[in-house]
Amino acid sequence: MIDYIKGMLAEKSTADITVEAQGVGYAVSIPLSTYEKLPAAGYEIKILTHHYVREDMQKLFGFATKEERDVFRCCIGISSIGPKVALAILSGISVEDLICSVNLSDPSRLKSISGVGPKTAQRIVMELKGKLGPVPAPVREKDTQAATGQQGADLKIRNEAYEAMVSLGYADKQVQNAIARVEKVIDTSLPVEEWIKKALQVI
Repeated sequence: MIDYIKGMLAEKSTADITVEAQGVGYAVSIPLSTYEKLPAAGYEIKILTHHYVREDMQKLFGFATKEERDVFRCCIGISSIGPKVALAILSGISVEDLICSVNLSDPSRLKSISGVGPKTAQRIVMELKGKLGPVPAPVREKDTQAATGQQGADLKIRNEAYEAMVSLGYADKQVQNAIARVEKVIDTSLPVEEWIKKALQVI
């Protein structure tokens, strides 16, 4: 099993990265929580991985922290929850908030995530109870100060958020409506991950 990959971050998007290690480029799918912690392309990184193997596919999933990977593995161990939904969960709620929801038996924060209806949210809380441990120490957040505020930059961020949502499996119309709603209330110069977080809350 591939436990981690250490190499140069060759390419990155909110849903996928390519890590070049010893001349090989590894395609790795990531949640939004990991994207937020990545450096710029061209820098060396160490990404924890889960090698997902099924009869019809093999895929690498990457995580910035052990907690993220542990949550992913716990989620895909639940009946009817696959990697796509597990990534959506990590993209829509922090590890800390998920553990709090599970420990408090409160599925409400999970219901708005794509692929997680009321019944699935309740099952996640029930099946993960006691498996995730206490809430981990909070990770220091990146500086999210707005850069320029120029319309061109804002439009680029908006488009990146749209493409990331579509890549997560949301319908085009759903994403358009969600982004339009977010655009009315958000500081449009905020980073793309903030757009996606808000969109996941209203979709």
